[in-house]
Amino acid sequence: MADVIVEREGGVMVVRLNRPERMNSLGGTLLADLSSAVDEARWDDRVRAVVVTGEGRGWCAGADLQAMGSGGGANENSKRANAMDPIGAVGRAILNIHNADKPMIAAVNGVAVGGGFGICSAFDVRIASDQARFSTVFIKRALAPDCGLSWFLPRLVGPERAAELFFSGRMVDANEALELGIVSKVVPHDQLMDASLAFANEIGKLPPSAMTYTRRALKNSMSATLSEHLEFEWFNQKACLASPEFGEGVKAFLEKREPDFSKF
Repeated sequence: MADVIVEREGGVMVVRLNRPERMNSLGGTLLADLSSAVDEARWDDRVRAVVVTGEGRGWCAGADLQAMGSGGGANENSKRANAMDPIGAVGRAILNIHNADKPMIAAVNGVAVGGGFGICSAFDVRIASDQARFSTVFIKRALAPDCGLSWFLPRLVGPERAAELFFSGRMVDANEALELGIVSKVVPHDQLMDASLAFANEIGKLPPSAMTYTRRALKNSMSATLSEHLEFEWFNQKACLASPEFGEGVKAFLEKREPDFSKF
């Protein structure tokens, strides 16, 4: 059974994390399959947006502790970590999501904890089921945060709230996640995929090159100085002004009609 299921819903790629018996924890081929799906979406002009959800009761429960626990104990796990490359498969998956050039939407159907929370935080938008829950959890396993969460979470909720969540490792329900800014929307559990696909399809109607440059601008703003970012914005804008999508947008405005970006 594949650890990731990839489906198409028109211009939307739907990716389902498929280790439900382990709450979609990061084992098997899940990370490699997720990275491959994101790569496929990035280079496929037919894909306008990507929605990632989990099969079963969880979105992603982070590290597969059951597998780690059967691997020889703490010393063996330490040796395994030291043998890894600097960012590992998890880091590559997170970078792929972050750099995907397509809108990335997490449809969070259940728990997203530890590394699963980290991967979830790499997405552009998180829409949560009212059954979703989030936890940094690392401190409770005698671990430091990884999977990018200590980079993403302070940017989502601010450094003080991030510190409280890391130091306590407590569980956050969907409504508190909305209040904190971890997710952008909470919907009834049975409406999660409909709401996520509706949002993905709506943004899929927008000009793809402008969407790519907008996404890049948002990512660049997190690390650039203002002067650097103003230059980056103008570079993006020049590319958009030269695009056929801009021509269609202007023509539609002059003709008092809705633009049609489906042909681009």
